[in-house]
Amino acid sequence: MPAVDVTAEIEIAAAPADVAAVMFDPNRDPEWVAAVKRVELIDKALQPGARVKRGATFMGHDINWTTEVQDVHFPHVLTLRIAEGPFSGTMAYQIVRQGAGSRVVIRNKGETDKLGFLPSAMIEGPMRSAMQADLARLKAIVEKK
Repeated sequence: MPAVDVTAEIEIAAAPADVAAVMFDPNRDPEWVAAVKRVELIDKALQPGARVKRGATFMGHDINWTTEVQDVHFPHVLTLRIAEGPFSGTMAYQIVRQGAGSRVVIRNKGETDKLGFLPSAMIEGPMRSAMQADLARLKAIVEKK
């Protein structure tokens, strides 16, 4: 079972609260996360235990997964545990004030048995590229305001 640990980061010329207002709102995922096509809020509050079901396309395959909030400290930290889906692990968002803006980091760490035929390096490369492109879209949305 391939394990992945992928990090991407970007600087955004906005306050952490402005970044988190978009990044921590699952309804806005399709705006900035290219793979996400569908979002269903199971639990509406942004608090530990809250769940969201997402549908996406990754490497040409349709996938669905459910995340559960593991930790949240608005506007700086959101950690999601993947509760159901083809991957197991966590997605961690971190927003740190840097100068007049913010440094934004996403870290996806976990395993998959669905892509077991691929070595980790073949999963991590496209995943890192996708995450970096997602952060660029997030930056464009937040800085547009």
